[in-house]
Amino acid sequence: MNELRPFIRLLGNRKRWLLAGALLMLCTAAANLGLLALSGWFITATGLTGIALAAGVLIQLDIYRPGAGIRFFAVGRAVSRYGERLVNHEAVFRVLADLRVWFFRRLLPLNTAALGRLRNGELLNRITADINALDHLYLRVFGPVAVALLGGLGGLVFLGWLAAPMALGAVAAIIPAALLAVLITRRYSTPAASQSGALTSSMREQLVGDLQALAELRIYGAGERRLRQLRNTDRQRRDRQLRLADIQAVSQALIMLGTLGALWAALYIGAGLVAQETISGPVMVAVLLGLLALSEILLPLPLAFHMLGSVRWSAARLLAVADDHDAPDACQDRDLPESGTPPVLAYDQVGYRYRIGQPSCLNALDFRLESGERVAILGPSGTGKSTLLALALGEIQASQGGVTLAGVDVRELRQEVLHRQFAWLDQRSTLFAGTVAMNLRLANANADDNALWSVLEAVHLAEDIEQRAGGLDAWLGEAGSGLSGGQARRLTLARTLLKPAPILLLDEPTEGLDRATERRLLADIEPYLRNRSLLVIAHDPDRLPRVDRCLRLQDGQLRAA
Repeated sequence: MNELRPFIRLLGNRKRWLLAGALLMLCTAAANLGLLALSGWFITATGLTGIALAAGVLIQLDIYRPGAGIRFFAVGRAVSRYGERLVNHEAVFRVLADLRVWFFRRLLPLNTAALGRLRNGELLNRITADINALDHLYLRVFGPVAVALLGGLGGLVFLGWLAAPMALGAVAAIIPAALLAVLITRRYSTPAASQSGALTSSMREQLVGDLQALAELRIYGAGERRLRQLRNTDRQRRDRQLRLADIQAVSQALIMLGTLGALWAALYIGAGLVAQETISGPVMVAVLLGLLALSEILLPLPLAFHMLGSVRWSAARLLAVADDHDAPDACQDRDLPESGTPPVLAYDQVGYRYRIGQPSCLNALDFRLESGERVAILGPSGTGKSTLLALALGEIQASQGGVTLAGVDVRELRQEVLHRQFAWLDQRSTLFAGTVAMNLRLANANADDNALWSVLEAVHLAEDIEQRAGGLDAWLGEAGSGLSGGQARRLTLARTLLKPAPILLLDEPTEGLDRATERRLLADIEPYLRNRSLLVIAHDPDRLPRVDRCLRLQDGQLRAA
C-alpha cells in the first residue's frame, strides 16, 4: 500500500469535499435502512390491526407519525442521494485536477534521458488512463468501505436495539460471508487487475506505434503480422477482464448468500421471539427488511477491493515516472555569477554513451565556446552533435567529465537558471495548439506585436501570417497543423530568436528550406545573433550563418573542418 501514500495525501487537500460526500453516502444508507424498516413495521402493524378489528377487538394504531416518518425517509433518501452524487463528482473532479497538476510538476524537472525511457504512447497513457483510474481511490474504494463499516455497524446496533437475538444471528451469517468475499477478491483480483492493466497499456502503445509507422508497415508487408499481434494482446486482455468479472460475480454472490442466510437465521430466531411474545410481529418484519437494507451497503465491498488492485497498479506506474531520480535538478541550488556578457560554455574531457555496453559517441572531448563566439559543428547524423547541445542544457548527464557554464557545473545549477541562459532550436519543430502569438510568446511573454512581426519578417514568415485570418491571432491546430514543414520550422526558429538568452543553440536551423529562402533568411536573422554566443549544428557547411570557427565531430572528437 506504500504506492498509495502520496495520493492519499493529495486526497487530504480536498478533505472537506470528501467528508461531505461520505457523510451524504451515510445519510443515504441510513435513510434507506429507516425507510425499509419503518415501512415493514407499518405495513405489518396495519395488517394486524385490521385483522384484530375484523375479529371485534378494539385496538388503536397511530398512522400519522409512522406515515410522516416514511415520507421523511423517502424524501431524505432522494435528496441525500442527489446531493451525494453532486458533491462526490465535484470532489472527484477537484482531486483529478490536483493529480494532474502534481504529476505535471513531477514531469517538468525530468530530463530527456528519463522521459526517453517511455515508449510511444506510454507517457500519454499514464497521464490519461492511470490518473483517471485514481479517481476510483475515493469513489470506489475508500468511500464504499467507510460507508460499509460505519453504516453496517450503525445499522446492526439499531437492529440490535430492536431485537438483539435476531441481529446477532444475522451477524453470525453475514459477516463470515462478507469477509470471505473480500478475501477472495483481494487474493485473486489484484494479479488479474495488474495483468489486465499491463495488457491494456501494451495494446495502446502498440497501436500508437503502428499508426505512426503505418506507411513503413505497408511497404514491408508487416501490417497483417502486427495486426495479429494486436488481436492476440486484445484477446489476452479480454480474458483477464472476464476473469475479473467472474471473481467479482462470485464475491457478490457470496454477499447475497450471506444476506439470505442472515434473513433465514433472523426469521427463525424472530419467529421464536414472537411466539414467546418477547417482540411483536411488526418489529420482527422491521428487522428483516432492515437486514435487506444492510446488504445494499455491503454489496460494493467486492468491487472496492477489485478496484483497489487496479488503483494500486496505476499508482505504481505514476510513481515510477514521478519519482525518477534522473531529474536534473535533484540537487541543484546554485546561481550563475552576475555578468554583462554571455557566459563561457566549456566541455572538459566529456564522454558519453547512450546505453551501457554501446561504444561512446563522445570521447574525452574538450571544447570552449567563448563569450560572444560563433561556432559551427559539422558531421553526419549519429555522430553525437545533438548530444553536445543536450549535455549543455542538462538534459542528459555525461558519462565522464563535465560541462560548465561560467565555471559552474551545469548539474549544480537550478534548472530555471540554466534554461534562462539558452535559446534552443532542436531538430523537431515543436508547436502547440494555439495562436501564432501564443506560440511565439512562449519564448518572451513581454514581447509586443511589433517585436513579433519583426522576428517573423526576419524568418520570412510575416507575409504568410498576414494572409491568415486573424494574423497573429490565427489559430494553429495540434502540433502546428495548418503550417507546412518549412513554415513550422521558421516559426520555431522565430520563437528561438525571440528569447532573450545570451547563448543560442541551433540544430539544423534551415532544415526544410530551399536554398534561395535559406540564404535570405540567414542574412536577415543577423541582428538577432549580435551580442550572443552561437553554437550551430549542421550537415552542410554551406547552410550556416556567419561563424568564427567551423569544427567537425568525428570519432567522438572535435577537429577543425
